[in-house]
Amino acid sequence: MSGVPPTGASSQASRGSKRKWVPEEDATLVSCMVDLHNVGTFNADTGFKAGYLNELEKMLEKALPRAMLKAKPNIESRIRCLKREWSVVYDMLNGQNNSGFGWDEHRQLVVAEDAVWESYVKSHKEASQFRHRSFPYYNQLIAIYARDRATGKDAQTAADVLEEIHAEDERTTDMNEERNTFYDCEADVSLDDMDVSGTDPRGDRDQGGCHFVGEKIQTVGDQISRTMASEVVVQQKSEEKMEEKASNLYSALWSIEGLTDDQWYDALSKIPDHSTQMIVFFSLPSIARLEWVKRFLSHH
Repeated sequence: MSGVPPTGASSQASRGSKRKWVPEEDATLVSCMVDLHNVGTFNADTGFKAGYLNELEKMLEKALPRAMLKAKPNIESRIRCLKREWSVVYDMLNGQNNSGFGWDEHRQLVVAEDAVWESYVKSHKEASQFRHRSFPYYNQLIAIYARDRATGKDAQTAADVLEEIHAEDERTTDMNEERNTFYDCEADVSLDDMDVSGTDPRGDRDQGGCHFVGEKIQTVGDQISRTMASEVVVQQKSEEKMEEKASNLYSALWSIEGLTDDQWYDALSKIPDHSTQMIVFFSLPSIARLEWVKRFLSHH
């Protein structure tokens, strides 16, 4: 009947990517992303490769059957938004000359002196939204996107540098061919008319080419070293965060009202064995943790 607003799945489809996500849906989406990344089937240097959205749709259909979330546009647009926000926070905490920023693990937000904020937002307006706003999924998304962000911002990939070398080699070859053409044109000049006492110019060219290639090889080595160093730093930070969370688990579980002694001890002994689930636990608001722990224990 005309004039009647669409309901159910049709209503959601009409809203498209404008759908408003609630905290439980965000937390579940990120949890599924981490689980999918840990499996590794759809992993890529930039996060995930083609086909991962359909897999996430299946996972979310099981975890949130009433949400009716679709790969496109719902999940795709939400992940794009989360990655964009995560990148802003990551750049504040890991960018060059950004030592004034810190991370409050308890409140899950970026902290800094007012002067640091005011100076930074002048050139990074997108960061102003996080001055008093938490971003509880920062640590989970590090494992998925940090490598891409670190190498993409601060260094070329080895493939990029090798491509440059290939292009430069082609230019050098063209120059040598032009020079060889010149020498061929002058080949009918008598050796008696030429001064051959100096250094063979071809030797200079060969040395110059070797020097150039040597510099480029050194550049490749430097870039690969920077990439490896970035990955090591990310891994170290991730391990430090997990150790910190494990040490806070006792008090976090103790503060949950409604857990029996058996549930409390079981959770304390089992959650640390599942790093991804521990990250999800700490990302949840206090009011949601009781139900989450009960569900976790029912599956572990």
